[in-house]
Amino acid sequence: MESSKNFAVKDRITHAIFTGAVVMLVVFVVSLFLPKEWLVSGKVVVFPSGQPVSASANLLPETANTAEIIKSPSFQKANFGDLASNFSSAKVVKNSSMVQVKFRSNENDIQKYEDLIVKVPSQVNDYARDLYGGSPFKYKMAGDPEISTSPVKPNLLLNAIFGFIAGIVLYAIYILGFESREPKVEAEETETREDKSAIVSPEIKLTTPPVEKVGKGKVEMKDGRPHFVPGETSEKKMISPKSRTGAPENLPFVDNQSTSEPAGEPTDDEVKERLNRLMRGEL
Repeated sequence: MESSKNFAVKDRITHAIFTGAVVMLVVFVVSLFLPKEWLVSGKVVVFPSGQPVSASANLLPETANTAEIIKSPSFQKANFGDLASNFSSAKVVKNSSMVQVKFRSNENDIQKYEDLIVKVPSQVNDYARDLYGGSPFKYKMAGDPEISTSPVKPNLLLNAIFGFIAGIVLYAIYILGFESREPKVEAEETETREDKSAIVSPEIKLTTPPVEKVGKGKVEMKDGRPHFVPGETSEKKMISPKSRTGAPENLPFVDNQSTSEPAGEPTDDEVKERLNRLMRGEL
């Protein structure tokens, strides 16, 4: 029993892995035909302009403020226009005074986003001047914009992993649903068998009293009492030639009467007497 359970568990694990692999392959193939997007990024350096002197002490906080300025809806609406929908992020590069700006772009619009990133330093400078009432900081590009070596969307590896997990989950749902249905089917079959077994044929009652054959006659129950009914006479029933060769030994005794006269019906006393003699084995 234990070995059969282990075999069933291993079989299900195998089927789950197979289902996950199939779904992963399907998702991977579908992902190959989805629209592809590359990541275009650039780094904006923040540095003090020299006036006032306190700007140097506030350089690191200003770098974080610059990232927040770029992420603000008002700045994006004023400077990115329709391209703001593909804005990915703006974050501070760790342990530096640089802010990295990222955009997603299809293959045909990469140059457009590169030109947009190049304009970000001057746009931030104008925005900060209006915000601070001066220009305590300056902004410039740390280099040319960079393009990712491979598409970032769709993420083939991530989609394949999600597809594998989704396949296993689907198989688990199928198994749980199938097993929860099995007891219900078995219960219905059991109830059907019980219903069939509960059907009992009605009792067949005898409509006529039992008949017991005795010799050539028979005993019938009438009004709860046995009555002997003799067999058919020779006049009513033809006797075969073989039966004429010898008479049976248990013929009842007949008084000396004329053979030409037909024998009459026995009286009740004679019937009782013959029945008693038959019971005693004398006939």
